[in-house]
Amino acid sequence: MESPRKRATMTDVARAARVSLQTVSAVINGKPGISEPTRERVRSVIRQFDYHPNGFASSLRARRSFTVGVVIPTITNPYFPEFVRGLEDVAHRQGYSVFLCNSDHDQSKEINYLQLLRRHRVAGYVVAYGLSNSEGDRILAELAADGIPVVTLGTRQLHPRAVTLLADDVHGTKRITTHLVELGHRRIGFISPPEGGDVHRHRLAGYLGALEKAGIAAEPALIAPGDFSVKAGQRGAARLMKLGHPPSAIVAANDLVAIGAINALRRMRKRVPEDVSVTGYDDIPLARLFHPALTTMAQPVHEMGTAGMAALLARIKDPKLTGEAIRFKSKLLVRESTAPPLGPPG
Repeated sequence: MESPRKRATMTDVARAARVSLQTVSAVINGKPGISEPTRERVRSVIRQFDYHPNGFASSLRARRSFTVGVVIPTITNPYFPEFVRGLEDVAHRQGYSVFLCNSDHDQSKEINYLQLLRRHRVAGYVVAYGLSNSEGDRILAELAADGIPVVTLGTRQLHPRAVTLLADDVHGTKRITTHLVELGHRRIGFISPPEGGDVHRHRLAGYLGALEKAGIAAEPALIAPGDFSVKAGQRGAARLMKLGHPPSAIVAANDLVAIGAINALRRMRKRVPEDVSVTGYDDIPLARLFHPALTTMAQPVHEMGTAGMAALLARIKDPKLTGEAIRFKSKLLVRESTAPPLGPPG
């Protein structure tokens, strides 16, 4: 049996290219001051030896990392891959890589990932919140206080040095609920985001605010608990339609919940939007491809990612920069899943 081939080291590359270790490091990291013939000779040896530097090891030795830690609640929601793509696009252009962690809406898992990233001394942190996590908040606030760049996607600023990416969930949900009111709906159900987080509080406030402005009394029975999954939409729609006086329209927590609600309504032989109008939130790619195409609130998710990474890298380069709140506007997109009620307003 042939023994495995020994992995090349930076010393092997330097010896074969007849240069110093510092020169090899400078070529790998794109530093100036190296002549082009020397640079090309080192690159040729790197290709010949199939040499791959250990980024984490070199970062630890230099006490500087070119890796950014990113923690998201779930990779299965199409919202977050678009956000991460925005982060990665900017990071790649600046010579940084992304270490992606998926917490699965598990607070203990989120904390474990934050501790893992801290041990690896990543250059900065981007955290997209699922639920409120006091221990995670504490860790991030400590990091920010120590001068480590921290960016959060959420609705609160954890520390004066942290950057927060803010979407106005109150305004967005109020706007989309008002759209249903303007169509003539008076009994409007709400499948809520998961309880325990700012998103739940803010979107519920937007829904209730729209009803109050229209002079419509809020009914607890029309608010179904949920989360951000298709199953939550199915459960929520089934619960709402079992009411003695069911709603003629449903505001869903996001587009996946709206899709689940429409699937459940179809099984009940309810037509969308003729019998029940349904709205989503986020404008994921599937929202415009689904039938009927979803009326939804579009968030500039990719732009939020690019802005977040740009803000984080700026603070890596200039630690004197303080925190800030970067605000983004959502936009109502009216499509085929909403229409005026067939009968009298209700």
